[in-house]
Amino acid sequence: MRRLSALKHALLRERTLGGRPTRASTPASRRRRERGVALIAVMVAISIVLVLSNDFGTTTNIDLMAAANYRDQMRSHFLARSAVNLAELVIRIQQKLEASPLGSSGFRITDFADQVLLAFCGSPEEVQAAIGLSSSEAKGLGADVGTCGITGSISTDDDKINLNCANGNDANAKAVKAMIDALLASPAYDPVFEEADAEGYRRDRATQAAALVDYVDSDTARVRERGTTEDYGYESLRDAYKPKNNYIDSIGELRLIRGVDDRFWTLFGSAFTAYGKCQVNLGSLTNSQLIAALLAYAAKNPNDPVLQDPQKLFALAGLVAKAKGFGMSFAKVADFVDFVRDPVGKLGLTAGAGGLAGSAASAALSAGLPGTQGGQKLGLELDAGKLGAVATTGKRVTYRVEAWGEVDRKQRGADGAPVFPPIRTTITGVWDTGVTPQNARKPSGLKGAWVFSKED
Repeated sequence: MRRLSALKHALLRERTLGGRPTRASTPASRRRRERGVALIAVMVAISIVLVLSNDFGTTTNIDLMAAANYRDQMRSHFLARSAVNLAELVIRIQQKLEASPLGSSGFRITDFADQVLLAFCGSPEEVQAAIGLSSSEAKGLGADVGTCGITGSISTDDDKINLNCANGNDANAKAVKAMIDALLASPAYDPVFEEADAEGYRRDRATQAAALVDYVDSDTARVRERGTTEDYGYESLRDAYKPKNNYIDSIGELRLIRGVDDRFWTLFGSAFTAYGKCQVNLGSLTNSQLIAALLAYAAKNPNDPVLQDPQKLFALAGLVAKAKGFGMSFAKVADFVDFVRDPVGKLGLTAGAGGLAGSAASAALSAGLPGTQGGQKLGLELDAGKLGAVATTGKRVTYRVEAWGEVDRKQRGADGAPVFPPIRTTITGVWDTGVTPQNARKPSGLKGAWVFSKED
């Protein structure tokens, strides 16, 4: 037994590399060796808790910022809606003015709508500057959670070609086709029709004008000519479709017409609309391209030197576009014809008449009119009957509003500057005074409704 016990002890005893035996393990030594285990366990537990708490904090901050962004986005949306409603109020006031004896004065409160809205949508400083009262001194002034307003003044689509009229009677369709032909006719646009579009589609001016008309009109004949067919290759496109052959809902649908690529849209897109009457309002003209097209279409002499020189033609179109700023107004088609015949002479007569319009005309003459320096005289004889077939005068039918609402975000850097840009919502709408609302609870007695609305 002794030998077995000695053998067992020899086999089980602890050894070292040097061959020297170690001391026998005792409970006290074992406890000393296990003291570091508790520290390591605590450090691991703390590390796990820190990781979890940091992840929880990050997630909470993200959720908090997302909730704040959604809140501010909702606020900016309703601020923009408020601006739209205020713009509608201004338009209604304008309609009331036009129905009153003051309507003959030609004054448009819609031209100052952005200033009117400052009292209701502006910051405290803007409200104070606009009306002399702070938002704290009167209820309903200013916006507490942000700002709103409209971009510029309330404009109109009456100075554009209504392409939906191509789906009307023959006279309207013919007038639209004639205006499109005149719009594309300038030699300055030759490169657009000499090169293929992005899809490799080649078109001349006549084909492009016909494609615009045929996409909207309801028949299947090429510009309503008997014995012809519409064939512009829509079915052969990668994403095949058919022409609408009906009224378009928005001007963006023109991008579906063959030949209307980015170049064409950049040059001519602003000359078209889908709202309003079929005749261009001469008192609202601002697009020099469309004015030049009107002048070329209605000229008595197609070979007039002004028409043969694009620089002179567009200089004259520029004078017409600025006529309102010069104190001129066109109550009748004949007034427009007289002004185009001799713009400088007409301004001289207006300046001599005095008054507000006379002051504006005098200032324009003193500053020098573009295209009239060096003794150059611009003028063009127009056919009033021909012009009256595609243009008219009078009060506006459509109003275009670009309303916005903006809310500053609260996050600030160490220097106090905003960390993120403000949240902004923009609503673009078109109001048509010739439309009768179908769901109005209390008819106001005046026609008018929003026929287009887009939120960005």
